[in-house]
Amino acid sequence: MAKRVTIKDIASRTGTSVATVHRVLYGVDGVSEVLREKVLAEARRSNYRIDPTASLLRRKELHVTILLPDAAGPEKYYYQGLWKGIRQGVRNLGNSRIQFRYVKTDRGVSEISSALERLYDEADENLDGLITICDDQDSRLWIQRFIRRGVRVALVDRSADIEGLTCSVETSSEDMAAIAVDLLGRYSLAKPGPLVLVNGPQKRSSYRRYAETVRKDTAALSPDKEILEIDGYQEEEGWKTLDSLLKNGACCGIIASCARGTMWTCRLLETLPKEKRPTLIGTDVYPELVPYFDSGILKASIYQSHLEHGEKAIRLLYDSFSDYKSDSEVKILGRLSIVTAKNCKYFLD
Repeated sequence: MAKRVTIKDIASRTGTSVATVHRVLYGVDGVSEVLREKVLAEARRSNYRIDPTASLLRRKELHVTILLPDAAGPEKYYYQGLWKGIRQGVRNLGNSRIQFRYVKTDRGVSEISSALERLYDEADENLDGLITICDDQDSRLWIQRFIRRGVRVALVDRSADIEGLTCSVETSSEDMAAIAVDLLGRYSLAKPGPLVLVNGPQKRSSYRRYAETVRKDTAALSPDKEILEIDGYQEEEGWKTLDSLLKNGACCGIIASCARGTMWTCRLLETLPKEKRPTLIGTDVYPELVPYFDSGILKASIYQSHLEHGEKAIRLLYDSFSDYKSDSEVKILGRLSIVTAKNCKYFLD
């Protein structure tokens, strides 16, 4: 059995002190970038890993903040599952010597960037980790500042490319859109009338990517098909627009890319005669959708494994405290499922 490599071995091989190697492996400032890279390269070459139990016992108590929208109002359809996964992940750690702080934004995703700014101003060197979402440029800038400060950041939801991220558990907007178009193509895309996309705000990169894929894949199946896009976050205005469209003409089908848009679209279709109801492909699964699956109003929905996202983000961030600082982000692609009336009961968190 090969002898286990120690910090003393790495110090000897790199011509540095044990204290310097320790500072590098634990991400402590005060070491030049050249020397830091030299030590990390040797650690990787030696397949050195810090003992998780020993490292946590030697260190101070760690502080991690989880900053996400509150699972209330229209946000509840998506974030109730994510919060449940987060709390389950914390319970799975048991006595981990990590203090978790939960911060919930009252105004949903739109408030994330300002909430990150407040946290940045309030937090000090005692903030070791952060779990949050990033889907716009303002949030990206604040997260980058946290990383430069030495905070380990884990992203959940549909995340962004940010230099220095510790880990991310994300859902592919492109894959979700491609699945939705494929399903609609099987059900009703060949019917007359435009395709309606009930999408999220265009300032969020995930929804822009979703719309781009819908347009590209729809053009491949039906080159002349018109696509009408409605903001699913503006329920009152979106309801009026879609209601008028459906009452005054045909629509081949509807794709709702967000949980809240799926919900109010279902409620709208319920008010129409059956012959006026186009095929609806939605996003996410939650108890409020069950009646619409059962009645056939919701043909299918693309499920993102929110609970799994939350649990994995907690575990990945925890593991990062027990390992040397890597240059590469640990990225996990969240699983997607097609849910119908036949199997929706298996996806209710």
